[in-house]
Amino acid sequence: MKDAVAPPAAAGGLTIRVDTLLWLGLIAAAAALRLARLDALPFTFEESARALDALRVSQDSVPEGWNGDLAAVVTSYLFRAFEGSELVARVGPAVAGSVMVAAVWLGGRGLGRVGALTAGALLAFSPLALLLSRSALPFSFGGLLAVAMAVALLSYLREPRAHTAFLFAAAFGLAFSADAVATTAAIAVAAFLLLDPIVARRGAVARAWGVFRRSPAHWLSVLLVLAAVAELAVTHFGTFLDLSQPAGLALWRDMLALPRDAREPWYQMTLLLAYDWPVLLAGGSGIVFFAQRLARRGFSALTSAQRFVLLWAVVAGVVVGLASQREAGQTLILIVPLALLGGLLAEEYLQALNWAALRRWWPAVAVALVLLAYAALMTTIWAEKGASGAERFYLVMALGGAMTVLAGCYSIMGRDASVIGITVVAAVAFAFLAHTDLSLTRADGAAEFAVDARTTERIEQFREVVDQFVASRAGPVLIDPALAGPLAWYLRDVTVTFAEPEDDASAVVVPVGREVDGFTTASEVWRLGGGWYPTDLDILPLWRWLVFREAYGNLNSMQEVEAQILVPTP
Repeated sequence: MKDAVAPPAAAGGLTIRVDTLLWLGLIAAAAALRLARLDALPFTFEESARALDALRVSQDSVPEGWNGDLAAVVTSYLFRAFEGSELVARVGPAVAGSVMVAAVWLGGRGLGRVGALTAGALLAFSPLALLLSRSALPFSFGGLLAVAMAVALLSYLREPRAHTAFLFAAAFGLAFSADAVATTAAIAVAAFLLLDPIVARRGAVARAWGVFRRSPAHWLSVLLVLAAVAELAVTHFGTFLDLSQPAGLALWRDMLALPRDAREPWYQMTLLLAYDWPVLLAGGSGIVFFAQRLARRGFSALTSAQRFVLLWAVVAGVVVGLASQREAGQTLILIVPLALLGGLLAEEYLQALNWAALRRWWPAVAVALVLLAYAALMTTIWAEKGASGAERFYLVMALGGAMTVLAGCYSIMGRDASVIGITVVAAVAFAFLAHTDLSLTRADGAAEFAVDARTTERIEQFREVVDQFVASRAGPVLIDPALAGPLAWYLRDVTVTFAEPEDDASAVVVPVGREVDGFTTASEVWRLGGGWYPTDLDILPLWRWLVFREAYGNLNSMQEVEAQILVPTP
């Protein structure tokens, strides 16, 4: 019997493709995760310093050392339009992170429909990308510019047009005034445009260069955009004049500055494994797949998009590996090209699989997932309060049973068993990402080692106490400059001075343990902030952190900032 054929749509009727609905849902989910409860947590010390500088610039007072990167300037203009707050400081990166996901949609022609949707999903639900989008840090703007640059470049290679050249030039030019993420992407783009015509003489890049040279509308628009962006870089988007170097390039240089910081060499890799293993797995598989094809069949075996993103991932890996001043935001340098590589692999590989086999072998998927869920439950019990010998035995049996089921499928089905393996991995990744993303969005004060030292929730209460001292005492209230990180933003409207304690002060605020001659303690110990990151790779504590978001490790991994208020001795 022939399959029934759906009747044609009525003339003039509205038709919406399934992938369009998926994209709309994906973008809505990404925006909801990034914009929900942005002011739920106090600033980290770095957020506090950046927000305070942006507030001063909005009041026409440029502080010394003002970097003027794109995110900071956008924040300063938002402060000029709205009242300065944690919400306003974080809304720019949150919107940029959401638009970054939407920008991948425009890369459907270069990445393919399945590839673009896969890459968009990996970026939308990437825990590290989400965490950075919910902070007042610059990296989300760099991620947006990197994606826009890549999408415009791939679009121009497929069909050279003036408006895509304009978009590419704008993203490329702004990259050097944004942050290390965009700057690294721009370096990778420049390397690709110079090297690809050499290795693929008749490739898309060589043809696009020819069209570009013969089209005045294209190169004139690029020159005008680059000139305008250069002017913005010199004036730091109208905030002040600086002829030294663009802000993004300065941040990129500072990331590689010596001497190295005290963090362990494996800090960045631990972040990727703990937060973003789905992106690392997808992108790493893409690197292996396309690198093998390149080694066996040469450059012509890869499309221009595959060559470009593969080169980008290599450049990003080298930059992150060489970073000497390490922080979580730098992982976005690698996450963006890895997500795009995962999308290209999905476009290349998933459509060739026999998905019909899943209808016959779904019990194998169900059994494997049940065994893995049981193993996760036993691991949670073990990590929380210990496990008996029998429970550990059952854990090993469950993991071994799941592996046996998958191995049996491969031995029976051959290549068709890839559908079973991919479905199991996708289900596990979805559970991990859902749990982690919701924890980042909803869990106040959770122990996230991808976050630097954060101000505690008692900071507002401390502010009120300091304000009472200012109102009730005649002399100046001085704050130790060592406490500027956690306190400067929150005491911005209080009449205090950040300076070394002096005899004529009516009160001083100093770190706990510091003694000042002629002053005595007048308050309890205030824990103003703290940070944490693991100093080892123990599996059970790491699993407990994953499930319960509890810090682990020795006391050296805790970075606490505590203070006391001192008054003159009677």
